[in-house]
Amino acid sequence: MPEEQTSRKKAVPVADVCFLTEGTYPYVTGGVSSWIHQLISSMPDVTFSLINVSPSSDAKVKFRYKVPDNLVSLVNVYLHDAVIHEPEKPKPQLRAQAFKDIEKFHHEFLSQDLTGFDDIYKHLCSDSHRSINTKDLMFSRESWDIIVKLYKERSGDSSFIDYFWTWRFLHLPLFQVLNGEIPPARVYHAVATGYAGLMGAVAKLRYRSPLILTEHGIYTKERSIEISRSEWIYSEAHERIQARRSQGFFKEIWMKFFMFLGHVTYEYADEIITLYGGNQELQLKYGADQSKCSVIPNAIKPGVFYPLRENIELNDVKKVGFVGRVVPIKDVKTFIKACKMVIDRYDKIEVWILGPTDEDEEYFKECESLSKLLNLEEKLQFFGKVDVREYYPKLDVFVLTSISEGQPLTILEAMAVGVPSVSTRVGACEELICGRTEEDMALGPAGLVTNIGKPHETADAIYKIISDKKLHDQMVESGYKRVDKYYREESLIGAYKQMYRDYAAKSNVD
Repeated sequence: MPEEQTSRKKAVPVADVCFLTEGTYPYVTGGVSSWIHQLISSMPDVTFSLINVSPSSDAKVKFRYKVPDNLVSLVNVYLHDAVIHEPEKPKPQLRAQAFKDIEKFHHEFLSQDLTGFDDIYKHLCSDSHRSINTKDLMFSRESWDIIVKLYKERSGDSSFIDYFWTWRFLHLPLFQVLNGEIPPARVYHAVATGYAGLMGAVAKLRYRSPLILTEHGIYTKERSIEISRSEWIYSEAHERIQARRSQGFFKEIWMKFFMFLGHVTYEYADEIITLYGGNQELQLKYGADQSKCSVIPNAIKPGVFYPLRENIELNDVKKVGFVGRVVPIKDVKTFIKACKMVIDRYDKIEVWILGPTDEDEEYFKECESLSKLLNLEEKLQFFGKVDVREYYPKLDVFVLTSISEGQPLTILEAMAVGVPSVSTRVGACEELICGRTEEDMALGPAGLVTNIGKPHETADAIYKIISDKKLHDQMVESGYKRVDKYYREESLIGAYKQMYRDYAAKSNVD
């Protein structure tokens, strides 16, 4: 068990690699967390530390993984817990310049200009230059004057009160991240842009250690989707009733903010990795330097899943399974609706939802209500968090209805066991199921792919697989071959271990 570190003063061990995460390992299960656990567990001769960015210390969390012994420290940074970091040696002569640079930075931020970021780092993070703290940034007269000036320049007819609180809600987490505890490490490895990526940039500037970025999903794109659909960001009444190209003034501010965090991470990263070609195209679109970019696919230990084939159960009652967290981005409601449509055509079906239900309890209750509304109480069961290895062999079809994914391990696991998949056309799902290269595609499909939010398409795909044994068996065989040839864990671990070794040699941290 690593020692949890929360104090800026308390010394922490120097790790070979420090992971920077946002709301994932070791407190939340899922694809990214499993991937982190996989890397740490598979490199016992490499020491790791971890920084986890999460909303607040008020949230009750517990470890969801038995962390390996080579994870030597864990630091939590809380976005909404205001911590005042006083300069160790205040430099009041730099205060006026600091606020000038902050105002300049905000003009650059709108145009995604990064030239002022080093200055902001010095004023807020560097002990040799720090002249202001979080309290100054949130409550000083200088900050107030900047807010008023920017409001007059930008806001048009938007409410000043709404502008003021948008400023507060946007900046407090930013200040917390910029001043968060960062343990020394020879290499930093961010698993997203956003706040984790920003901390990676700060770590690189502070310790002059290399920064690696691995994106499973594209953070900037995911935040843009969430913001466009959000109801918590204020929109004026006239924006609700008119057809407009714009998302609204305040939503645009939030989108530009997360785009800026993405640009910062891409700029300071030495290596920008993703899981498949489609994601790399998005990284380039959002500003990544192609010379830094590479693809390292997810992988699994086939030997863990191959023996489960012997336990496969096939009978007249078909079992359709969803494996994943019950959260909106997984679009469990589309899965439930699709299963209702399948049951209307073929009654001998059981529907299993295998995954944690406590991450978004309100959404889980909505899914339960939908199940009852569709009279599925006797057909559909929520199992919660389970050891999926016990359930894969009992499934006839694995279904993924996500609106966003990276390269989900669940599809690889299902293929290794011998379960055909139905998945939405998101992330790497299509190339996992149908193949990436011509040689890969020649192995044949290991399932079917549908469009996002289309329960009819999902239902048709499920029915097609369970009603055609020959097709089912062909997909099983294709899945076996694809995993064995292209997605073995040894390749993944070897690539990252060599990368850590190469970049650690360039670090200034002893």
